[in-house]
Amino acid sequence: MKRIAEKSKLINLPPTEPAPSVRPDHPEGRQPSAPPESAAGTTAGTAATAHASRSFTGVGAMMAAFGQGGALGKELDEVKARLAEFEGSVPVRLLDPAQVRASAFVNRHDSEYESQAFAELKREIAQARVNVQPIKVRPARDPGSFEIVFGHRRHRACLDLGLDVLAIVEEVSDRDLWLQMDQENRGRRDLSPWEHGKSIQTALRNGLFPSVRRLAEHAGIDFSNAAKLLKLAELPDDVVSAFETPTDLQVHWAGLLSKALQVDPESVLERAKQISRRGTVPRPSRQVLSELLGEPAVRPAKESVPVRVLRDGALIATIQAKGEKRVLIEIHSAIDVDAVADKVAHWLGATAVKE
Repeated sequence: MKRIAEKSKLINLPPTEPAPSVRPDHPEGRQPSAPPESAAGTTAGTAATAHASRSFTGVGAMMAAFGQGGALGKELDEVKARLAEFEGSVPVRLLDPAQVRASAFVNRHDSEYESQAFAELKREIAQARVNVQPIKVRPARDPGSFEIVFGHRRHRACLDLGLDVLAIVEEVSDRDLWLQMDQENRGRRDLSPWEHGKSIQTALRNGLFPSVRRLAEHAGIDFSNAAKLLKLAELPDDVVSAFETPTDLQVHWAGLLSKALQVDPESVLERAKQISRRGTVPRPSRQVLSELLGEPAVRPAKESVPVRVLRDGALIATIQAKGEKRVLIEIHSAIDVDAVADKVAHWLGATAVKE
């Protein structure tokens, strides 16, 4: 340190303050000497001037710089502290829905956008003028475009309404995209068994997971249930088309239909084609299943002949069966509803509860 200090004395830097101004008309460009003062005043003034104009040594200049940087350093620390509050956060933006496309792993069937649930979601977004819950997207290959990670229904609603869509923008891998989409769907409006099965099938075909078991482990779903869902997705298109919509298919039907296809695939496929050609809508899904399996057709029970209840020759009530488990009773006179309910409950061995 002593050597450094001694050597630094030999380094002279420019003065930290500008030199005094020089009169142009003065000989040799020199500043005229100051007027005489008292001895004490002259000594003090000379010392002050020498201190102001003296060049700093190397060490002195560096110490002065550090001193001047104190305020700047404090401001820099404040900026760092503010930035730390946002560390790990992801940007949320309003995007033109036309610049956002569906994911390659989309798992919603088109029939979903004709459902009452979607109509209600669309109404809520129209009322708020924005999707309050953001969707998530990742940058697509085309500059300025994005691919949906999750939130296809909210995106479609905003697209239909002509509203910008509120979105979280984040880079994610294909596997993470599938996992996040699957998790988000189960947390909001769950997929139908067929949709979930097709989603699993797509993930496996694209090599996101080496097996159904590994997929189930990563997604946190039951392995046996995942295997059944996959079996449902693997049903022939003709069998699926026999139903009014694929979302009608139930997970426990996968085994029944797969077994029937193993025993007599030609008969099952022929029955499926006949059902599709009829084009009857609506087609009760349980009835379609029975027909595909070759079971006797389930026919609705016929309505019974109305039974009339008379008092002194006057009609006071009508009773009629409206199926196997439904009876219609029409009362044609003033009655005490609570009293009648108690009597019916007593007759059925039950209790009448007033809502």
